[in-house]
Amino acid sequence: MGERTRELFVLIAGDILVFNIALWVTLFVRYLEVPSFQLLASHFPPFLTFSGVWLVVFFILGLYDKHTNLLKKLLVNRIIYAQAINVVVAGILFFVVPFGITPKTNLVLYLIISTILLSLWRIKIIPSLSPKQRHKAVLIADGHNAVELADEINNNDRYNYYFIRIIDEETLSNTKDFESKILSLMEKEKIELIVADSQGDSIKAFLPVLFDLSFLKFEFTFLDFNRLYEDTFDRVPISMLEYDWFINNISQSKSAIYDAIKRLIDIVGSLALLLPAVAIFPLVAIAIKLEDKGGIFYTTTRVGQFNKPITIYKLRTKNGVDSGSSALNSTLVDTKVGTFLRKTRIDELPQLINVLRGDLSFIGPRPEMPALASVYAEKIPYYNTRHFIKPGLSGWAQINNFDVPRGGVDVERTITKLSYDLFYLERRSLLLDVQITFKTLATIIMRTGT
Repeated sequence: MGERTRELFVLIAGDILVFNIALWVTLFVRYLEVPSFQLLASHFPPFLTFSGVWLVVFFILGLYDKHTNLLKKLLVNRIIYAQAINVVVAGILFFVVPFGITPKTNLVLYLIISTILLSLWRIKIIPSLSPKQRHKAVLIADGHNAVELADEINNNDRYNYYFIRIIDEETLSNTKDFESKILSLMEKEKIELIVADSQGDSIKAFLPVLFDLSFLKFEFTFLDFNRLYEDTFDRVPISMLEYDWFINNISQSKSAIYDAIKRLIDIVGSLALLLPAVAIFPLVAIAIKLEDKGGIFYTTTRVGQFNKPITIYKLRTKNGVDSGSSALNSTLVDTKVGTFLRKTRIDELPQLINVLRGDLSFIGPRPEMPALASVYAEKIPYYNTRHFIKPGLSGWAQINNFDVPRGGVDVERTITKLSYDLFYLERRSLLLDVQITFKTLATIIMRTGT
């Protein structure tokens, strides 16, 4: 069982156990006696329903994401937010659905007790389950990505190893008798893991030595830096890319079955959503017209699949943008109605027409403006790779990277966003699409993302 699988299993199993313990404690507190089997059986079906719904809410809000340092910082707020939603959901289910459980005091007690127990489980108990012994490792890699990986690994107790040395290209090439020194280090510190990147000439030349050592003198695990970085951060390290990555992930298309199913989902989903969307369009149109008497829709050009231009349809949210205008002016401001439309994502509903036409998919890299795409293609290696697949209404970058470029050229942030786009390109699947869909709902609920 891999580390991620084990972590996910522990989280889900622990949450389910907490829900059941909370029910037992609730009945004990309510009736001041050990709950009988009959009492537990009568309460189990409705509270099991709550638990199932709550697990879905936890997933949507990211409580089953990898517990990286970033998630740990956000954990308390996410638990509070999730439980707030769960209170509302439980209240609706309990008072609307005829479960036949009385009194309703049991529900209130259960919500309080389950929240307390869940907080203790997630914040206090889970950290104590982290590996007690952390093995020593060496990282042989260059650049910011290497420092970023070491910082994540060394400062997070979810991993069962930590780096005692970072050896970069310059150190390796300028150190005399490096082989004997690395041997001495491995013997003295009892190194059990070496993570190496094969990009630099000196590092690449040293890889055969490490290979021989792993068979002849030491017992240690050897991991590829790029793969470990991807598995840790769920994005591709752009600075580490070589052409073999593109040969494996671009030249070879995903299965025809996946492409066909995804297109079918786009067609059926866009038709299903267009029906209620069309019903609210008259109300939105009236609100827009009443505020400034401007146009209802506007169009803009974006870069589509294979760098082909596509026309995107949106509801107008800014002053001074006429219907049919393709120009975006950063000095324009949102109207009052437009602010509401943007926060609720209603302004993007006309893009369902783009999905139905095949210009967009529900899931894929967000389409960029041609002028910006041209600049990024010149400044960022492999940037146009993101256009290999069809752009989407939401994507892996949007649910993972909230520090995104906003208006104008921003190379640094765009590189980070591209790293997520390439991760999706590499690992795209129906399961990943479902995950992005649920996380997109969370960003809408919490009014985050782009």
